[in-house]
Amino acid sequence: MLTQAEIIANTKRLDGRCPIHGLPMMQLNIPVKIAGEDEPRKPSPVCPKCAKEQRDKKEEELVKESLKNNLYLRTYDVLMRDSTIPEELKSASFDNFVVKTIQEKQMLDFAKAQTQKYLNGFEGNTLLTGTTGVGKTHLTVAMAKTLNETYKDKGNPKSVLFVNLTEILRKVRESFKFESKESYYSRMLMEADYLFLDDLGVKLGNSGQSKSAWEEEFIFDVLSHRKNTVITTNLSNNEIANLYSERVASRIRTGLEGNVFRVVDIEDKRYTLNQLKQER
Repeated sequence: MLTQAEIIANTKRLDGRCPIHGLPMMQLNIPVKIAGEDEPRKPSPVCPKCAKEQRDKKEEELVKESLKNNLYLRTYDVLMRDSTIPEELKSASFDNFVVKTIQEKQMLDFAKAQTQKYLNGFEGNTLLTGTTGVGKTHLTVAMAKTLNETYKDKGNPKSVLFVNLTEILRKVRESFKFESKESYYSRMLMEADYLFLDDLGVKLGNSGQSKSAWEEEFIFDVLSHRKNTVITTNLSNNEIANLYSERVASRIRTGLEGNVFRVVDIEDKRYTLNQLKQER
């Protein structure tokens, strides 16, 4: 490879001029190895200004690509990189949700409608409540994936995070020996544009005891810093109120008016906030 001094010493000015900039064309006057060619030869004449513009354009493209890659690391990649989606549900979608009853069709329609509301700018929580095994997790995974892909296709990727609450709390507890780790998990849950919290309020055994002060504070802190959170739970509103303090229950209810689906055998699955509170 030639040094800068050798390039300068062996470059000559030609009589021809650049048709764009009007500058004299320059040419390296010795044979060199050209990438992709077998035999060395003299490079084609170039305009110094054209060559600089090409270099500047390439550098700009590299910077843009680097910024794009960094953006995707902070947004689009979050869902599959940092989430705790169950292995059997990683392929979950609206299309492969099995609908056999009117209630299941209503729940599917609700999940699709909520997803569209978020895409249209809605800010607030969504709550899916009902017994285990009715498809809440499947549909919320589908919501998360749809949001992630749609924002990417719009050229405006958002960070979407899906976590099982019990699992993330276990990770936080295990991280106590590494003080910075707890703040890492807290920041991750607070900063995601869309957070999906699966299995809120799962009880240990059948005790129904209130949550620890630490867990209360952790959940309250996360929800206090969020605008868009989708929550699934198998607890009734009364059980949530008994399990958590009123300030946590209040955070859970943020923006829930018309954004609640209760999996029970009733005709209208969209509860108003007042109906939800009356269950208590």
